Amino acid sequence: MQLSNWNRTLQKFLDDPTFRESPKVRIGVYVAMAIAMYLVLIGSVLPPRYQFQVGQTSPVTIVAPITAVDTLATQRAKQDAMDKVPKQYEQSTAVEEEAVTSVQKLFSTATQVISDKSLTQSEKLEELTSVAPQKVSQSTLQAMLSMNVHQLGVLQSVSLRIVQDLLGAPFYEDSAQQAGLLVDRQMQIFDLDRVSRLIVQDVVESVLKPNMVYKPDATKAARDAAARAVPDVYIHQGDVIVSKNGIITQSVQSRLRDVGLYSKEPNYKIFLGFALFMAISVGLVATYIERRSPRRKLDNLMLVILGLILLLMSILISCTKGITNSGGPTSVAYLVPLSVGSMLITVLMDASLAVVASFYVSLLFGAAEGYDYWFACIAFLGSLVGAYSVAKVTHRGTFMRAGFFVAGINVLGITAMYLMETDNRMNFHSFSLYIGMGILNGLISAVLTMGILPFFETAFGLLTSIRLLELSNPNNPLLKKLLMEAPGTYHHSLIVGNLAEAAAEIVGADPLICRVGAYYHDVGKTKRPLFFVENQMTRDNPHDKIAPSLSHLIITSHVTDGLEMLENAGLPKPIRDICATHHGTTILWYFYNKAREADKNGTVSIDDYRYPGPKPKTRECAIVMICDAVEAAVRSMSRPTPNRVEGVIRKIIRDRLQDGQLDECDLTLQDLDVMVGAFMKTLKGIYHSRIEYPDPEKIRKEVSR
Repeated sequence: MQLSNWNRTLQKFLDDPTFRESPKVRIGVYVAMAIAMYLVLIGSVLPPRYQFQVGQTSPVTIVAPITAVDTLATQRAKQDAMDKVPKQYEQSTAVEEEAVTSVQKLFSTATQVISDKSLTQSEKLEELTSVAPQKVSQSTLQAMLSMNVHQLGVLQSVSLRIVQDLLGAPFYEDSAQQAGLLVDRQMQIFDLDRVSRLIVQDVVESVLKPNMVYKPDATKAARDAAARAVPDVYIHQGDVIVSKNGIITQSVQSRLRDVGLYSKEPNYKIFLGFALFMAISVGLVATYIERRSPRRKLDNLMLVILGLILLLMSILISCTKGITNSGGPTSVAYLVPLSVGSMLITVLMDASLAVVASFYVSLLFGAAEGYDYWFACIAFLGSLVGAYSVAKVTHRGTFMRAGFFVAGINVLGITAMYLMETDNRMNFHSFSLYIGMGILNGLISAVLTMGILPFFETAFGLLTSIRLLELSNPNNPLLKKLLMEAPGTYHHSLIVGNLAEAAAEIVGADPLICRVGAYYHDVGKTKRPLFFVENQMTRDNPHDKIAPSLSHLIITSHVTDGLEMLENAGLPKPIRDICATHHGTTILWYFYNKAREADKNGTVSIDDYRYPGPKPKTRECAIVMICDAVEAAVRSMSRPTPNRVEGVIRKIIRDRLQDGQLDECDLTLQDLDVMVGAFMKTLKGIYHSRIEYPDPEKIRKEVSR
């Protein structure tokens, strides 16, 4: 009981014009829609973040979402190129000149001291030691003093020749370490005795130094040039960075960082960019909705329902992205039934809005799936076909048919993707898997749409084609009650339904709402059926025995009684509106005239004999009002000829116009004029003329005579 009361309270709030038409509520719905979808989808658009340490095991297979430079591999390649570049040197002639000078000075001093007879042997050695290179041994100097001038000249010539040969060419540090071997090889061409060889060996080795000077700037420039010549190593989109259960190495960690999958700090640019994208997208959708014609404009309740459907699609996208991020197969993306949203919007609103919403949702889906164009394209194609397949629902089997259509277009879209692929990443096995997913997608879409639709119908009191068809079933408790307790009214309602449906089709209103609304517009008469002439089986009229004011109260109460019955039965607002407005604020002329005749003081007011209203505000309500009056008037005619019927119809329409009953709806004079033809065609089939059949008994008696 409490739940029922709560449902009624909620329904009253949802039906409240203050809620449905408030501009502030409308703006709030748009803002809430954008924020809710942003919060649901931001995790799908953001690339996943991993914080693996070296040595850990990856629980999922991680694929590069973008193409990026492999920083570590590129650095290693550049370093290898730099390492292959040798150090840069420059040959110095000063080393050779210094060595030659030292050799010449040593031998010239030796020649001088040998020729000086005034010097003792120790003085000669001391003077020779003072000019000799530091590495020359004392034994070599003593051996030189024991030679004559000619021998010293020969040794000097040999020493200079070897020094010039060795230092005239590049002489590196490693060459200096092998100086003894190099000098020995040079002396092979000279005919010297053992002592002379030792002297030359010692003297030459003492003056040999590397003549190649290291140039650090030139070396750096050469290595930098070699590094620049190395092309960058790339990680291509779709490359596997690490397989499931793979070990995280320094290289893997670096590659994750390069493609933006390894970071402890969030990418605030993506947060801001996606917020801007959502604001633009919702703003464009809102602009489209607000610029629609008044007949197709959504009220706040339908706007809330649109937001809920878009939010549901966002949740599906987010769940799919969560599955793939957690290691699930990427093929699950082909299973996402986004066409559910387009089918729901078409059934609850209209196909044009479903197309716009489908395009918007498909873009979000493509962004969540790594900004993949094909995902967005296939999702949009499926949604588009789903929307147009349920544009006219006659039974629930329409949804299964739509599901097969969606499955078919998914197969065609995936096949086109397979044939147009250039990188050959999709093999035939993957293609077959995606085809199966696409077929299953269509079937799931149909099942989900059939399952979700009743929730919206019940929770928000929405009136869909399916709901209307169910309400038109004669087994509905209210219609059965009407048939059993007020059969005349039931028959009247059926004829009004036929008239209203024909008129609605010709003026562009909803024929099904008009028909079903007509079925229920007089259910309030079941409370006092005998007070209504169509249910009086005898000539006794209860109104003859009561005051006109009481008769007015009884007659007009069938509207409020009907509203109460419809509300208790949970019928949607459009049906209740037809019941509430099918008499508008028209006057009960019969009882007004009766009261005026009985009133001798002239105190009767015409407004006291009006229906409480309100006046019709929709085309459907106005059509049922006119049809109700037309059917009652034509049924009461004694000789309903076509001319008389048309005259009565036009008079009823003219009276309603003059009384202001149609002021608040958008029926035009042209609409009212063409409705007359629809009424005439329908009434001709109901009240057609019949031939008079002869009396069988009379004929039998005449024959017997």
